[in-house]
Amino acid sequence: MSRETLETRLDSLEARVKTLQKEIKEKDKQIQLLNDIDAIKRLQCAYGYYLEHWMSQEIIDLFSRRDDVSGTFVEGTYKGQEGIRRYFRPGRKTPPEFLHQVMQVSPVITVDPGGEKAWGRWYGYGTICARPVNDNIDPIYISVIYEMEYVKENGVWKILKLAFQMHYAYAPPKYPPVSPATPADDTAEDRPKLSPDEFAEFDTQYPSGYIYPFHFKHPVTGKTTSEVEYNATLKLKPNRFRPKE
Repeated sequence: MSRETLETRLDSLEARVKTLQKEIKEKDKQIQLLNDIDAIKRLQCAYGYYLEHWMSQEIIDLFSRRDDVSGTFVEGTYKGQEGIRRYFRPGRKTPPEFLHQVMQVSPVITVDPGGEKAWGRWYGYGTICARPVNDNIDPIYISVIYEMEYVKENGVWKILKLAFQMHYAYAPPKYPPVSPATPADDTAEDRPKLSPDEFAEFDTQYPSGYIYPFHFKHPVTGKTTSEVEYNATLKLKPNRFRPKE
């Protein structure tokens, strides 16, 4: 075998090795992305299962300890770890008949190229049962949108920002309404007052027509979607939970 032929074969092998190394690196990125998405889905679903019986401490432990952690609900935004704890109220006894089941479905998850942050949008459908009335279940039917922001800390995905838009919470007319944010006790006096750090300005619940802004661009065109332009045409009512000045 001539020296030229040997060198040619070695060059070819080196090129193939480099190509394989590049392909392996790309596959590793793809596998990591799939693992991240799976971990985020597990995190979000765990939140739903803990919410079922208002397992406050378990819910709080899903959140990051960063200062910019927050939870946004129909009344407004609770900021920081203190705000998250104030909303979920660890140590509060939940009546055994309380049941809050939310099916979190149709996720669109976007992981930042750096792999340390991610965003997700979910539908939430479910029912809340607070107490039997005349031995009958008193269901409240709910439909919500979750817009989430996640952060990976020491290899573990956690919730950084939970934003919750209530489409509706419907209770049969013969039963008194119960806030889905508050496990119902036997008396309204036992329920804590809503205390967000920042009250929402407008009521965006059904039938307002409000579209909660998407965190992602159109997956085919890559363009920003039109919900902000549409929302600007709406005449939204003041948030019903906002204190009167």
